[in-house]
Amino acid sequence: VIAPYVGTSTLVWTSLIGIILASLSVGYWWGGKLADKNPSIVHVIRALFMAGILVGVVAFLQPLVGIVANITGSIRVNAVLSSIIFFAPATIAFGTVSPLIARLRIISVESSGQTVGRLYALSTIGSILGTFLGGFFLISYFGTTKILLLLAVVALLNSGLLFVFHKKQ
Repeated sequence: VIAPYVGTSTLVWTSLIGIILASLSVGYWWGGKLADKNPSIVHVIRALFMAGILVGVVAFLQPLVGIVANITGSIRVNAVLSSIIFFAPATIAFGTVSPLIARLRIISVESSGQTVGRLYALSTIGSILGTFLGGFFLISYFGTTKILLLLAVVALLNSGLLFVFHKKQ
């Protein structure tokens, strides 16, 4: 998304990785607060819905990356700003899901470690698969816009399915 405007240097990758990790941390923190305050599948549904909308917005706002990526004369600042503006909001929304799901899945304190460990393992496996599939195949075949739109649709479908199944209970 930002590579055509700021490049793919170590500085750009450092910015992307740092902002994604920071955004996930904010999402985890926020999701943890929500989970303790009011553990509800409704929060998961909202987080996935918002993440889907925010990813979809990025797909349509890609042409604006060129403007943001040239705000200053510093590639570091431009890469960080671009990463924050285009990736942080959706990443924060996605980050809230893990602690919410963990709180909902924990049945007893005795099995809480196993539950959280399983969720973290699945999350990490998903990240690894997404990284390798995206970097090695999907971006080459489909381009970033189609991938972003697909990710938005998947997040929105998941939120919709959770909503439907939640209402039936």
